[in-house]
Amino acid sequence: MTPTNRLKRPIRLVLDYDGTLTVKDTMAIYGTLPKNNHSPKLTWEDIVNAYMKDYESYQKQHFPWHNYDRTEYSSWLASRKQIEHQSAKRVQDAGFFQGVRRKDVEDAVDRAFETGELEPRAGWTDLLEACYHQSGSTVEILSVNWSETAIRRSLQVGASRRLESNVLNAMPIHANEIEGLDSLEGSSGQVIRSDGTDIRTSDDKLRRMKACGNNGGQFTVYIGDSSTDFDCLCEADIGIWLFDVPEEAYEGASKKVFSPLEYVPPRLSTLKDVAGEKAMFYWAPDFKTVLEVLSTSGS
Repeated sequence: MTPTNRLKRPIRLVLDYDGTLTVKDTMAIYGTLPKNNHSPKLTWEDIVNAYMKDYESYQKQHFPWHNYDRTEYSSWLASRKQIEHQSAKRVQDAGFFQGVRRKDVEDAVDRAFETGELEPRAGWTDLLEACYHQSGSTVEILSVNWSETAIRRSLQVGASRRLESNVLNAMPIHANEIEGLDSLEGSSGQVIRSDGTDIRTSDDKLRRMKACGNNGGQFTVYIGDSSTDFDCLCEADIGIWLFDVPEEAYEGASKKVFSPLEYVPPRLSTLKDVAGEKAMFYWAPDFKTVLEVLSTSGS
């Protein structure tokens, strides 16, 4: 790898996956996994429809809003945990992933690349290269996705020869996982960890980001695209909401994504001093903008 950009300071880069490293959500890939002589009690369409019904109910539930601030919004997001757990339990009880093996997951990712269902966001390899060539910088992924295996495979395929395989294989990926992918019989179908370490909601992501530590007081940059990233965006030294819309449309988009919070993040391009006082988080339309700011501003 030959870097074309260098960061001005070491950072701990924490990246969301779905909609951040990828152009769109990738969960539909799991609906294409082979059944391997098992007959799930629910179809993928059943699972998606049930989740959407639960989510619509969650949106309509009363919440004691008063100030519509960061604290209340975080609490409201945390109350979503029940429907996320219900969805995972529904998948588990249906035996949807029973018998699935690691190769099945990797093959499904490969097919999604071939059909265009899975498309990596432009510029992500440039940002990772800059981090890996900056002494003291680290990169990790933090996601509510159902399979760390699927995420790692997509990075390996999407990066091609741009990043060395040993770099991608060693990258920490904090996500959920389908249990027993390496078993001879395939997965048991379990997707809920017995130790309570599942990552399903914004506060789950924040706990994991904190638990992973801040090596030597590293300067943390978090990049994500949705409300599930809110707590991490706010906690990081620089939080970057990555959302691909024209500049004239981003204010309306932010109010929609983070509704009913009416916070409009400043443009990342306006950040001149990364060591100075900062906004709650910033907006950037793409990784090119992120790299321009991180490689031209420093302490």
